[in-house]
Amino acid sequence: MYKKKFLPLTLFALSIASVNAVELPKKYFLTTSIAESIAKAAIAECNEINVPVSVSVVNDQGRLIYFYRGEKTGSNSIHTSFRKAYTSATLKIPTSQLSRAPESSGFSQLGKMEDDILLLTGGLPLKHNGELVGAIGLSGAPNPIIEEDCGNKAINKVFK
Repeated sequence: MYKKKFLPLTLFALSIASVNAVELPKKYFLTTSIAESIAKAAIAECNEINVPVSVSVVNDQGRLIYFYRGEKTGSNSIHTSFRKAYTSATLKIPTSQLSRAPESSGFSQLGKMEDDILLLTGGLPLKHNGELVGAIGLSGAPNPIIEEDCGNKAINKVFK
């Protein structure tokens, strides 16, 4: 008798739970091996033109996943590459789009938002299927446009 009443109640409870079950969104994420591939591709691109750079790769939250210090780069390139990557990841745009922001009306406080925000060219977002998965930051070249170019070429090689 107990089993006859218990089974229908159990089935009813399970059916309610499945109706109310929530499907969590699926999210892409940047693995360390992919971050390493992107960083090494960027280093290789800059090495082809004899420009030493340091490269930081961060996840979508701006947390460091991979760092590579280029030969003969200054010690400042370590933190600068990270800050460029962090800025690009957290603001979700290339830092080259931000480099003139302090001169623009209404954006004068942008560079003062947080210690790790850096409004210099050389940071690029990394996207997979249109979703931000991280960012790359390069530092050490005599011209930040070179850094951005090496970064773009690396991204195109790895994220074909």
